[in-house]
Amino acid sequence: MNRQRGQTIPIWALGTLTALVMMVMAMSYGSTLRWQIRAQNAADAAARGMLAVQTNQWNQTIATLHAAAIEEYRLRNIMNDLLEVIQGSGGCDATKGDTGPATCSAIYANLRQQYLDSLQRYTNDVLLLNRVSYPSQSDQIATIQAALALYQQNCGKATGGDCAFQYTLVGSQPRKDGFLEDVYSDCCAFTVGGGTTVAPKNDLSPLQLEIVACANVQPLFGTIFKFGSRNYSAIGRAAATSLMSSQEFMYVGSLVNVVSNKVFQPSEYPESSTGAAVFSNTNDTNYRLDYGGNPDNPYNSGNPAVSNGKFGFVYSPENAGILAATGWWQTMAIKPFSGQLQAGTSFTCK
Repeated sequence: MNRQRGQTIPIWALGTLTALVMMVMAMSYGSTLRWQIRAQNAADAAARGMLAVQTNQWNQTIATLHAAAIEEYRLRNIMNDLLEVIQGSGGCDATKGDTGPATCSAIYANLRQQYLDSLQRYTNDVLLLNRVSYPSQSDQIATIQAALALYQQNCGKATGGDCAFQYTLVGSQPRKDGFLEDVYSDCCAFTVGGGTTVAPKNDLSPLQLEIVACANVQPLFGTIFKFGSRNYSAIGRAAATSLMSSQEFMYVGSLVNVVSNKVFQPSEYPESSTGAAVFSNTNDTNYRLDYGGNPDNPYNSGNPAVSNGKFGFVYSPENAGILAATGWWQTMAIKPFSGQLQAGTSFTCK
């Protein structure tokens, strides 16, 4: 009986050793998996973050272009108003001399000052537009490379990457799919890649980038029972591209600010020195500036854009005004495209 009881000791020892080995293997595998996930997350963040160089530039260009378009529309209307006053039309009264805000001379003076102020703003917008839209695609790629180096240098900070990894830009090229408008969205449909087919030059083509994040990792348990473990590489590989993620179509005078509950681009009265209409609503249409669908204009009927439920927005220009069709650019993850890569040649590890 005692002999049979003693035979359990080797079995218990072997089982305990087996359990320890399995635990070590599981912990080592978990550590390897954790490093691989960390590497992939690092590469994903770097690829999308670096491509923001292009999307930010394009969003700034669109916003500045919109501001310049509003100012140009204002200039054109004020010039037309000036011509009406010079010709003695539009409702001003030349017989009253210089008494009252409705006299031609008073209206002319107000319009002239509004024109000069608008011209100065338009000049500033065009100068800014030239500055933000100037960089070519080669300039953008050079900026991305510099940004990636700074991202590496600032690792561990809010503006940097993961300090465990070396980041390498392994691919950068224009996306050759022929689409500039990549998303159509309306009440009943959401289509990616269904926009306007074009053949833009490279400077106006969306970029696609590929970045590798690599780190040389020491195993969780370096030596167990005189068995050595080699270092291994944790490699993350990610690509991203620029796309127009949203589209907006509107008469800018009908867009309501949800905070103030007023339209963003209200009607203007350049013939007035106070900003209010000189004439009644039925007679001020010769001078007032409507930006499309302004609700305080009795001749407007709101935003005429409607959806056919399949292919996007359609409209008929029912009202005088400026119509805007624009969108917002951002980055999107895509499949890596650079083919087979070689460590030490295509990229380096930290």
